[in-house]
Amino acid sequence: MSASSSLSSPFRGHGPLFDTSIPVLRRCHGYTLSKVVNPLQVISSEKSHFYARRTFEVRSEIFYSHTAEHPSTLADAYPSCRQLPHGLDSLLLPRHVAIIMDGNSRWAERRGLSRAAGHEAGSRSLKKIVQLSCEWGISALTVFAFSMENWERGEVEISILMQLFQKVLIEELDNFVKENIQVRFIGDMQRLPSPLQSLIQKVQQKTSENTGLKLTVATSYSGRHDIIQACQHIATNVQQGKLSPQDITEDCLDEHLGTSWIGDIRNPDLLIRTSGEQRLSNFLLWQLAYTELFFIDAMWPDIDENLYAGALLYYQMRSRRYGRRPGV
Repeated sequence: MSASSSLSSPFRGHGPLFDTSIPVLRRCHGYTLSKVVNPLQVISSEKSHFYARRTFEVRSEIFYSHTAEHPSTLADAYPSCRQLPHGLDSLLLPRHVAIIMDGNSRWAERRGLSRAAGHEAGSRSLKKIVQLSCEWGISALTVFAFSMENWERGEVEISILMQLFQKVLIEELDNFVKENIQVRFIGDMQRLPSPLQSLIQKVQQKTSENTGLKLTVATSYSGRHDIIQACQHIATNVQQGKLSPQDITEDCLDEHLGTSWIGDIRNPDLLIRTSGEQRLSNFLLWQLAYTELFFIDAMWPDIDENLYAGALLYYQMRSRRYGRRPGV
């Protein structure tokens, strides 16, 4: 893996990543990757777009996969684990991916379909991404399915969504068990219909011993409400003498948020938002403090293996310093 450029890899121990002396134009999972001339410029593609945040040139020969070299590292936890698409490195993948699944209604409107059809198509995309996450060895996936603000939508659409949630959970429960996926819902479950609440409890119980992908579904969720609830629990512990004010730290708050069940990787490494919107929309506000953000024009129902791989490839190119200077 040689390169003549002085631009070194942001990942320690992996050597130079880019050779800027060689013009680059290559196919990668349906994309044509070329030079990005400024932040957030669209990379050309016949299928869709994806964004990057700095100027770089990509040379296909420099990427490599460790999956074939270490087949046992993922196979036990992920029964469907298979070799990564060319260009992705298992050692550089995000451990925790969060997704704001946006654009179902607009996708449907552009095709003259009902909103219900758009949400149905979105559920199929979610199934694909969950399966790919299992196959590629992603440890945790957190998806924004229904926000607390979404309760302001029309009664008909809300009813359709609740029925769809129930339908998908019934259809996928056996697959969750088969694929060793542990499922947990976060948010205000009390606002959901009783049958759906019961089904959620059943799914969580049936998958509680699974050790593969940790799938978190944020439903009736608000990032601000999540933080408020955490503060209330901590305040109660202080009031009861179980905790002193000096014990309240970032880790303490982390442990009282909805994502605490995920463990050490509770804070996402990568956030993907579809439909071209570039905001957090009250999703995981505390947890996303140092998360890499990836915005894509494609609507959620159009997300496929190529686009997901493109987002992960983008993440691999990022240098995550957490406020520190390189080498310090």
